[in-house]
Amino acid sequence: MDIDDEVIALLLPERSRVGPQRGYTQGAQRLIRSSDGRISLEAIESEEEFERTAKSTGCFRRGKAIRDPATYEVIGYEMEEVSLAEAAVAV
Repeated sequence: MDIDDEVIALLLPERSRVGPQRGYTQGAQRLIRSSDGRISLEAIESEEEFERTAKSTGCFRRGKAIRDPATYEVIGYEMEEVSLAEAAVAV
């Protein structure tokens, strides 16, 4: 991550992909916007990094499916905000 990059949010893994033996930082990623406008995902490496970043950006998990009104095909997902306290307990 470059100094000019902006962390937009933390994305948590789906509940079903995290077992009781894994911490909430396992599988978490940060959504980054680079200075040239590109968007990318990077893994969170430590609990300290997770907590520091979550305080300034917020945590999100995949929410309800967004469906095309004509075909009912899933075209994306809403993002459900999760508090830092919930993130620590929910997964």
